[in-house]
Amino acid sequence: MTPSDVYEERYGPNPKTILVIAGSLLFTAAMLLLPLDALTRILGLALFGVGGVVMIISTFSRKVALRVDATGITLGGSPLRYAATTVHVPWAEVEAVVLWRQAAAHHLPWIGVLRPHAAPPLRGTPTGPAGKLMAGFGYAVSGAPDPRLVAAGRAINGWRLDLDRLTAVVRRHAPGVVVRDLR
Repeated sequence: MTPSDVYEERYGPNPKTILVIAGSLLFTAAMLLLPLDALTRILGLALFGVGGVVMIISTFSRKVALRVDATGITLGGSPLRYAATTVHVPWAEVEAVVLWRQAAAHHLPWIGVLRPHAAPPLRGTPTGPAGKLMAGFGYAVSGAPDPRLVAAGRAINGWRLDLDRLTAVVRRHAPGVVVRDLR
């Protein structure tokens, strides 16, 4: 495959992640150096220390966040369970690629793959009552414009999206698939 046949983004440092890591390190140092009660110190170290370590690991892992190629679209998983939460959607199951912003305080950008209603559940998607509850929660939290985007949707966080390259590679491999930018 030539570079124009593949669009791939990897997790990596950017100004936002560096700021979060620096803030975590600063708060961790404060938890260690300030005269605090034991409970506050333990909770602070658990939140900022562990959170900072997870952010450092995910930021510098260079794992694939998004890959679009001749086989379909791969959405990288969460840093703590990368292999189990990474999903691949073949072109035959892609109706559209949708970009939107989460309506929360930070207006976090998201990308999702819209799949047909009859498409089988993606690997790792819980299908029982608890899975339906979690899907509803994910739908509410992500602000997805369609509930089908939840299972094959990811926050664009810790990596950058090049909309022009994404659109070009989608058109090359799946001319009937649209890229909808609702941001």
